[in-house]
Amino acid sequence: MRQLIDKYAWIQEYDTLAWTVAVIQGRTEPDVIAVYGGDPAESLESRPFDDAIVPDEDFGTWFYLQTVTADTAVVAIENNGWTGTVPEIARRATAAGGRFCSVHWNVEGRWRIVQANDGQVTACFDVSMAADGMDTFDKLPAWLDDADLSDDSLDATCLAILEQQTGLAFEPSWLTVPLPTYRIPDPDVLLKDVENARLP
Repeated sequence: MRQLIDKYAWIQEYDTLAWTVAVIQGRTEPDVIAVYGGDPAESLESRPFDDAIVPDEDFGTWFYLQTVTADTAVVAIENNGWTGTVPEIARRATAAGGRFCSVHWNVEGRWRIVQANDGQVTACFDVSMAADGMDTFDKLPAWLDDADLSDDSLDATCLAILEQQTGLAFEPSWLTVPLPTYRIPDPDVLLKDVENARLP
C-alpha cells in the first residue's frame, strides 16, 4: 500500500481541501445524480472544482455535485459537501446492485470512509480514530487490518484506499478541468423522513 500512498502525495498540496469523492460502480451518471437529490436534466454550466463552491450565504441549504464517468464507474465529487458520507446515500446508490466507496476529509482534521455493496453498508468509519475503535457507531471492514493508517498523510492514504477498494485511480485533472455540475439539497433535508439515515 506504501506505493499507492506515495502515488497520491500530490493531494497534500491542497492543504485547505474539504470535500467528498465517491466511486459508484453499477450505476449511470443520471442514477447517481438522482440518488444525491439532483435532477440529471438540469446540469449547470460545467466548471472546475474550485468554482463548484457554494456561496457562504447559501452554505448548508444546498450544495454542488460534479460527476465524471471513468471506465465503468461514476465518480461523484463534492467541494465542501458531504452527501456521499451519509450511509443512506450509499445504500440507495447500490440498492439495485453495484458498489459504492467514498472518502471525505475537511480542514478540521476529520477523515471518513463509507462503503456499500448491494444495498448494505460494509464500512463506515473515521479514519483517524479507526485504530482505537473509539466511535461506537463505526462499522469497520475486514480489509482495514491490511490498511496502513500510520502515515501522517491521511489525505493521500484515503485516496490510496479508494483506489485499492474500487480499482479506479483518482485523476488530478478532475480537480482542474470543467466537469458537469448539479445543484443538490442538503442531505439532512433530502433524507429528513428516513429513520437512521446516518447510521450504517
